[in-house]
Amino acid sequence: MRYAGTNNFVKQVVYPVAKCLVRKPVADALVQVQEDLRAHARQLLIWDCYRPFSVQERFWKLRPDARYVAQPIRKAGLPAQGSKHNRGAAVDVSLLDSQGRPVQMPTDHDDFSERAHRQAAGVPAQARANAELLEQLMLAHGFTGIDTEWWHFDFSDWQRYPLSDQALEP
Repeated sequence: MRYAGTNNFVKQVVYPVAKCLVRKPVADALVQVQEDLRAHARQLLIWDCYRPFSVQERFWKLRPDARYVAQPIRKAGLPAQGSKHNRGAAVDVSLLDSQGRPVQMPTDHDDFSERAHRQAAGVPAQARANAELLEQLMLAHGFTGIDTEWWHFDFSDWQRYPLSDQALEP
């Protein structure tokens, strides 16, 4: 979990615990993706899951660019608009080989450049193939991607879940 350490775009610990929280249907779908990846000698690497709304506000202050960070909006003091991460219905993921080592992907996590876009030019063939495998399996299990981040996937029923600002606890 990238935000439980300093290897992230804010270069600070943001989450007090390295814990991936998602809605049960999201977790069930991720299990299915993991099972399918075994046939390709791959495993899921999970970078981010549920994100408290207050963290979304912090991220927006640091990077107010809706291509990469969903704008959080409060109405009457309550979360009214935010990220699908704030609903426990989005994940940031990559791939590992069968030995648990990262495989080549188009970029690292939270690379806010054109290179991170799903259709970026100049991506090495192996990185493109790995990203396409990830996307194919995520799509097959109810996720959709966004154009600007090859690693980000929203679960199909994300609208069913409310925005949350529940803190992550150790």
